[in-house]
Amino acid sequence: MRRGAQDGSATVLLAAVLGVGVLIASAALAAAGHRTQAIRADGAADAAATASAAAATGLVLGEPCVVAARVTTANGATLTACELTATTARVRVRVGTGPFAVGAVAVAGPADGPPEHYVYGVPVGPWSPMSRSTRTRS
Repeated sequence: MRRGAQDGSATVLLAAVLGVGVLIASAALAAAGHRTQAIRADGAADAAATASAAAATGLVLGEPCVVAARVTTANGATLTACELTATTARVRVRVGTGPFAVGAVAVAGPADGPPEHYVYGVPVGPWSPMSRSTRTRS
């Protein structure tokens, strides 16, 4: 029985295709893991900023940054920065360690007043400088 020059080429081709498939699947899983960490970091930062602002306004007992650290730890993250300006809190958290760590920043505090809505850079609403007839035609 004579062996041809192409004996075993299917095996090499199959190994290459499977290698590329494993590489693509690994990259997809790494991206999904990173996204999950980013979502966890965002949630931890939001919760910590809200808790810190609540402590600053007196709704929660405790020192604002201490409360933020406690909430961050309960969410599986690490508080890396906590700044308080009046009753507005700005926190920075980190989830994970090493090169795959993900950080997030959140700001929370009481509302200063009614929200303004803008149309083409002009504030519209009850206190708008634009006349009512113009606002209703737009």
